[in-house]
Amino acid sequence: MLKTKTLLATLIAAFGLMLGSTVTAWAGMPEYGFFDEFEGNTIIGWGWNPSTPNTAVSVQVTVTNQDTGEQVASFEPLAGTFRTDLKEHNIGNGNHGFKIKMDWDSLADGTYLVEGWVEGQKFDNSRTYLKGEAAMAKAAEEAKAEEAPATVSGTRSLGVFRTTGYCPCYQCSEGWGRHTSTGAIARSSHTIAVDPRVIPYGSKVMINGVVYTAEDRGGGVKGNHIDIFFDNHAQTRQHGSRMQEVFLIQ
Repeated sequence: MLKTKTLLATLIAAFGLMLGSTVTAWAGMPEYGFFDEFEGNTIIGWGWNPSTPNTAVSVQVTVTNQDTGEQVASFEPLAGTFRTDLKEHNIGNGNHGFKIKMDWDSLADGTYLVEGWVEGQKFDNSRTYLKGEAAMAKAAEEAKAEEAPATVSGTRSLGVFRTTGYCPCYQCSEGWGRHTSTGAIARSSHTIAVDPRVIPYGSKVMINGVVYTAEDRGGGVKGNHIDIFFDNHAQTRQHGSRMQEVFLIQ
């Protein structure tokens, strides 16, 4: 089943009339801003204020050494660059992108956290930059430990759920690719979209022997329904719609 995004917020009617159109943000989509993937020494993202949807705003971006807690850089770029993807998803007039040049080479080896704000409202995600072999090895070990299902203390059946699939293609994710509603990057054999009223975000569940993490949601995912993330549309179609028992890892 295709993953759909539901309406997150609609501007008040009076403001919409004043603009001559209604601007919306979509459920599961970033509300105030988002960091894209790094491109070398360039930090890419976008930010806006939904209350003034066609106005370019300044964003505050900080870079912090997670090992020492020291803030090593801060920026206040104007988020005013046009991006087609923002326009297509009703993020104002689309003029809300920004790019920052960051001199990672001047920093010591370690793990760096990149965070952003728009007028005090925090971005829906943050990014980490790993510099040096030690930082990369540490991150790999943490990811490996997170994925290991053999050491779980126990499971509890949540009952039988209908499972479907989605992937990064536009048809499934409406152009948002691997971005999720929690800010995590979706991965196959890991990410599922859930109804958070039934399975809270962050929960780990086992389906057919595979351990997944609840990191996303979709407008069509309600009640006892889980959407499983796959790398491509062929895998999504192959999965189809199934009835499977779901176990909560405790």
